[in-house]
Amino acid sequence: MAAPPELRVLCRRLEATPVDDLPRICPLLVSHVLRCGTALSVPQDAKAKDKLSETSMLVHKLRTRINTLLAGKNPSGRFAAVCLIKAVVDVGGWECLRAAESWLRNMIGVLQKPDPLATKELCIVALTKIYMLLQSFPTLIREMATPTLPSYVSACLQLIKPPASGKPLKVPAAFVDTVACSLSKLVVLYPTTLRPSAGDMKAALRAYIAPTWSDNFVVPESLRESCRRLLVLLSYTAAKNGSSEEWAKGFRSTVQHCHATVDQIFRAVIESWESATGYRSQAARSGADPSGGGDTAEEYPPWTGVQAGAERLIGLLEFLAEYFNNPTKTPVTVPLGELLDLASRITLVTAPSGPEDSVQTNPAIGRDEKAELWSVLPDIHIAVLRLHQALIRRLRENVVPLATDILDQMVRVSSASRHIRTMRETAYVLTDQLLSLCGPALPKLTVDSLAPLIQSTCCDILLSTGHLEPPNPAQQQQAPPNGTTTTTTTKTNQKPNANTTASANADAYLTTTSTNSSASSLSPTPLISATHTKAATSLLPLFLSHLPQSHLAPDLRALLDRTAILSHSRDAMLASCLHPYKDSRGRYYPSILPFVVRRFPQDQTVEVLRSNLVRGPGGGRGGVGGEMRDEDVRVLVGGQQQQQEEEDGGTGQEGKGKKAGGVGGGWAEEKMDLDDDGSGPASMAPESVNAFAAIVSSTTTATATAGARERQDELGRPASPLKRKSEQFESDVGKPPKRVDTGKEAAAKVQMAVMPKAQPVQEKRDEESGDESDSDESVQIDMTLDDDDEEEEGDEE
Repeated sequence: MAAPPELRVLCRRLEATPVDDLPRICPLLVSHVLRCGTALSVPQDAKAKDKLSETSMLVHKLRTRINTLLAGKNPSGRFAAVCLIKAVVDVGGWECLRAAESWLRNMIGVLQKPDPLATKELCIVALTKIYMLLQSFPTLIREMATPTLPSYVSACLQLIKPPASGKPLKVPAAFVDTVACSLSKLVVLYPTTLRPSAGDMKAALRAYIAPTWSDNFVVPESLRESCRRLLVLLSYTAAKNGSSEEWAKGFRSTVQHCHATVDQIFRAVIESWESATGYRSQAARSGADPSGGGDTAEEYPPWTGVQAGAERLIGLLEFLAEYFNNPTKTPVTVPLGELLDLASRITLVTAPSGPEDSVQTNPAIGRDEKAELWSVLPDIHIAVLRLHQALIRRLRENVVPLATDILDQMVRVSSASRHIRTMRETAYVLTDQLLSLCGPALPKLTVDSLAPLIQSTCCDILLSTGHLEPPNPAQQQQAPPNGTTTTTTTKTNQKPNANTTASANADAYLTTTSTNSSASSLSPTPLISATHTKAATSLLPLFLSHLPQSHLAPDLRALLDRTAILSHSRDAMLASCLHPYKDSRGRYYPSILPFVVRRFPQDQTVEVLRSNLVRGPGGGRGGVGGEMRDEDVRVLVGGQQQQQEEEDGGTGQEGKGKKAGGVGGGWAEEKMDLDDDGSGPASMAPESVNAFAAIVSSTTTATATAGARERQDELGRPASPLKRKSEQFESDVGKPPKRVDTGKEAAAKVQMAVMPKAQPVQEKRDEESGDESDSDESVQIDMTLDDDDEEEEGDEE
C-alpha cells in the first residue's frame, strides 16, 4: 500500500523541525493530517498482512512522535501534540480512538500543569471530542471513558473555581465558557458517571447565572448562556426516574428566587397583586438601598441597589427561559400556575405615563429610588416577554388556554414602553407566535386591546420604507400618553416667540428651505434595525389573516391595507384580498386586488387569485345590492373624513387626501377604484381605450346606474360578475357600440362626456346647482346603454 505524500511530509517535518518552532507550523501540520484520513483509519488486521508496508511504518511513527511530544517537558511540544491529536481523532475513526487511552491520560495531566491557558483550552476541546466519539462504542466507554471522565471533570472544576466574594476571576471568562460548554455536552452523554460531580458543577458555575454590577467581574452573554444550559441539564444526573422531579425542583427554586428579588426592588410601590399560588411576600430589608442574595451554597451572590436587583431578576427570568430551550431526559410537569403568577406580578407594575396616571408608591422610599425603578422596569418587562416566547416555542398548542392572559400582559407593558424599540420588537415576535396559534379565536375585547400594537406596527413599517417622516423629538415630548399614533407630519415652520425670556436658538428664526433641509438632515432620526423591520413585516399579514376581521375597527383595517400597499408586502396584500372586511351593516370593504395585480403582474399566486376570486353575497362592488356609494366609502376608508374637512376649513381636495392618507387614515391620497371589475388586465388599460369605463367612476353616474342594476339583479344575476362581464366583452368583440354613431358627431359627444372627469371634485360640487353640464350627458348616455342591454336580455329570455 503506497503511503500518501502528505503523511511522508508530516513525519519528516515533525522530525526535522525544532520543538519550539512546532506551534508556528501547526496549521500546516493539521492540514496534512486531515488529508491522511484513509491511511489513519485502515484497520489493524489489514495492516498486519503487510507489516513492512510504508504506510504502517509512517502511521506508527506519527503516533510515537505525538506521544513523545505530549509527555515531554516542553510546553510548545505539548501544544503541537494536542493540535495533532484533535486532527487525528477527527479523521481516524475507531482505529485511532482505541489507541487514544494514553492520550486521554496525558492531556488530563496537562490540565493540571502550569501550561498556558491556550494549551489547556485546546486540551478541553480535544478531550470533549474524544469522549463524544467514544459514545458510539460501548466497549471503549467501559475501557476508556468511565475510568478517566471523573478526573477530567475534577481538573476542569479546579481551574474555574469561583473566586471569593469581591475578588476577580482567576481565569478569563472565555476559558470558563469553554469548560461550561464541554461539561454541558458530556452531562447528557454520561449522566451516571458525572452524578457525583453534579453538586460541585452547580456550586462552581452558580455565580455566572445572574451576575450583577455589584460583582467585581464582567460575565459575557455567551458564558451566561453556557452556565444556564449546564445547570438545566444537570437534571439528567438524577438517580433512576428522578429526572423530572429534579427539573421541576430547580424550576420552582428559580421562581422563588425571582419573587424574593421582586420583594426587594418593588419596595418603592404598593403592589395590588395577590398570589394565586399561595406565595407570601417577604418584608423588604431595611437599609438605604434594597439588597438580596447571600453567601450560602443555595443562594446567589449578594447584590445591592435597584439596578443590581433588576439585573439579578432579568438573569433569573432568562434562566427560567433556558428551562424551555433545552431537552429533558423524561417528560416533565411544568408549573405553569407559578410561572404566570410571577409574570402577572411583574407586569402589573408599570411606570406612570403622565400626571393623571397615579401609581401607589411607598411614601417611606425616596424619589431617587422610585425614579431608578421606573428606569429599569422596561428591561424587566422585556425579559418577561422573552420568557413567554420560550414558553410558546416549547408548549406550542398547549399554551392556547393561556394566550389571552399573555396577550393582556404584553399589551400592558408594550403600551407603557412603546417608545423603546426593543420592547416593540419583542412584542411583535410574541404577538406573531400567539396569532399563529389562536388568532382566529380571540374575543373582540382582546382584539380591541391590540389597536395600539397595530398602529405601532404600521408606523414602524412605514418609517422603514420611507413613507412616513420620523417624529420630531419636540413632538414626541408633547405627544399624549394615550397610545395614539400621529397620522400626519406637519411641515409648517413656526418661528419662536421673540418675547420669551428664555434663551432661544437663533438659527430657529431662519425659515429658508436650505436651512430646513440641513436641519432635518442633522436631526436625530430613529434607526430601525433589520430584525425590528422583519418582525413588524412578518406580523402585518397575520393581522389580516389570523384576526377576526369583524372585530377590527374600519380605520384599523384601512391602516393595515394602506401599509400593505405602501410597503409592497405581497403576503399582506394577498391576505387582505382573501379576508375581505365586512362592517356591522353588512357592507363589504373595497378590495385592494387592483393594487396587487399592478404590483405583482407576473406572480402565479396573484394570477390564480385574480382569476378565481368570487365575490361574496353582498353584490358587485363591495356594497349591499350593488355599488357602494362614495359617502359609504368615505366612512369606511377615510376614517371620519367629513370631520377632518370641517376642521381644515375648506382646504383643497389634495390637502384632504393627505390628511386622510396618513398612518391612521384611508386611501384619500392614493385614490383606489372600487373594484370596477378591475381584476383583469382590462382595468389597467388607459382611459382613452374605453370612454364609457371612465364615466362609471363618476359619483353621479354610479348613482344613476344603481337602479338599473338593481332591476337587472331582480331578473336574475349570475353568481360571478367577473364571468358575466367577460362573456359580454367576448360577444361584443369587433362590434360598434350600440346606438352610438361611429362618425365624427359620436366621437365628439364621447369626448365631451369624458372631459368632466379631469375637473376637481370641488368644482363639480359647485356646478350641481347650475346649468346642465357634460356630466349630465354622460349620465344619459350610460343610462341609455343600460336600458338597451336590459331590453336585449329580456328579448333573449
